[in-house]
Amino acid sequence: MMEEILEKAPKTLGTMLDYLGLDASVKSEEKKGNVVLTVYSEDAGRIIGRKGMTLNSLQLLLNRVVSKGNQDAPRIMIDVDGYRKPERKHRRPRNGNDKKEWKGSSRESSGEHEEKIKQQALDAAKEVKRWGDPQTLPAMNAKDRRLVHMALENDNEIKTESITPEGEKGNYKSIVISMK
Repeated sequence: MMEEILEKAPKTLGTMLDYLGLDASVKSEEKKGNVVLTVYSEDAGRIIGRKGMTLNSLQLLLNRVVSKGNQDAPRIMIDVDGYRKPERKHRRPRNGNDKKEWKGSSRESSGEHEEKIKQQALDAAKEVKRWGDPQTLPAMNAKDRRLVHMALENDNEIKTESITPEGEKGNYKSIVISMK
């Protein structure tokens, strides 16, 4: 059953995206008994939608179409350009009695990190252009903020502004991306 869904799910999602007029490539893989579809597209913002609502709807519809009511069918999860991947640098232990904080090791290189920050800025700019509402990126250090400002400096429709979030102190600031 898993092999059948690994074949059928990306084809079905590709057809759905074609009908929506969106150009994308889809890759499927099995993770922990689920099917994960990774979508790569220039239209990532449109596929994700406002606050991920379009992506959630696509995922729900795809699960219903592919499983056809079969309760034993594996769950299908859709990720668009890394949107659903958690970015955890620190994690807390599951046992509430243990007061220590565990620090995860960062597995990405400096170049990968810079690309991720630039892609995050470009994706947020797409959302701003699509919906017209400003997007606020999470608080980051000066080096990362500079990467965001530089990634969007040649976009004539977008402006970026660093702000200090309420309650934050130090060098960490957020960036608001909005229409000019």
